[in-house]
Amino acid sequence: MRLRNIILAASVPLLMLLAAINGALLYFQSKAEMLRGIDNRALAAAVTAAEFLSSIDHASPVDVASERRDALAAAARHVDGLDGYYLVDGAGNIVALAPATRRWVPGRDQPPSGRRVTPLMRDPDGRRYVAAQARLASGGFVAARIDAEPMFQQLDALLRRILVGVAFAAMIGIVAGWYVAGRIRKELAASRAIIDAIDGGLPLPDTDALRIAEAADLAAALRLLDAGRNAAISALDQSLAREDEGRDEASAFASLRRAHVPPIDTALAGAAIAVRFCGNVTPGSFAALCHSGDKAALVIGECSATTPIDALAMALSARRFLENGWWDMPERPICDIVRSAFNVTRMAHMTWSAETRPGKLVLTCLADDATASAAETYIAATPDGSPRAALDRIAALLKPDGVFALIGPAD
Repeated sequence: MRLRNIILAASVPLLMLLAAINGALLYFQSKAEMLRGIDNRALAAAVTAAEFLSSIDHASPVDVASERRDALAAAARHVDGLDGYYLVDGAGNIVALAPATRRWVPGRDQPPSGRRVTPLMRDPDGRRYVAAQARLASGGFVAARIDAEPMFQQLDALLRRILVGVAFAAMIGIVAGWYVAGRIRKELAASRAIIDAIDGGLPLPDTDALRIAEAADLAAALRLLDAGRNAAISALDQSLAREDEGRDEASAFASLRRAHVPPIDTALAGAAIAVRFCGNVTPGSFAALCHSGDKAALVIGECSATTPIDALAMALSARRFLENGWWDMPERPICDIVRSAFNVTRMAHMTWSAETRPGKLVLTCLADDATASAAETYIAATPDGSPRAALDRIAALLKPDGVFALIGPAD
């Protein structure tokens, strides 16, 4: 595809889209404001007549309308678009204050809240209108209808102007895109001549023809990019070679396990939680965080299998099962199920809620007795602080092997 076609294909639809979006916003905002104005005009006409009639002490609204019809009809002539002005008494009798030019009979239902405006409707001839009702103090209501067709004629004229604007935006896009594409083609041709001269060892052509600063830098930038690419590829090859020299099955599995069973540092149900897999931890070690509302549980365990990868798979499955189902059954049955289904050899857990969260650090671990005792002694000596910092210190001081979990009060 030629450069000019690409620029035109990008610029023209974009300008048309922007013009269309602005036109649509203008159209719908204008329509909403006009409809609001018609609604207010109809409601004002109905409320004015209702207040006028309600203020006169008379036995019947129909008799009042007869006495004041001329005044109301004269006032109705000043309401732009009013096409129907009626009084409906409490018995359902309808009196025309200003008859409609097209057939319209207001409903006899009382407005539920004293006044209301009906949605935009169409008469039998298809003309759109808005009607409003206002209740009388003595019973009945006044209904006013406003012809909405003049508003839609204005909206149609506005839509035509918007379409003209979109077409004009397309013309601007074509002209501007054509000019810009021509300039860029000239700059690229000059840059290409410079690159060819550099590759062929020929004298550089005159660069005064380059009017765009970016085009003037293009030839040098290409050479710099090529040199940087070659250097990056060489460095990557060397790095991969060094990694391949020291890579074996054990290190690959350790990397896989760290990716799928990471340390835990979080807070649930008002307690801070930290879990570390230290030293030569068994391949099937896992930690599951189970929470439901303001309750939480932490389960650590070890799965056994014939191969390390199978043990890891069992550990991940056990963790997922516990996280999804711990709170669906009592502790003992679900622990028995996990031990049997996932070949769990050792498991420990802690449960708490927002009301029963620990006030100091509480340790649980899967390690040999000496290491576990040393870790508990350290925690007892320093019961304050965060679980994360305490476990990091235990890992640095004791160099233990196993799974260590601490919970404590959240900050």
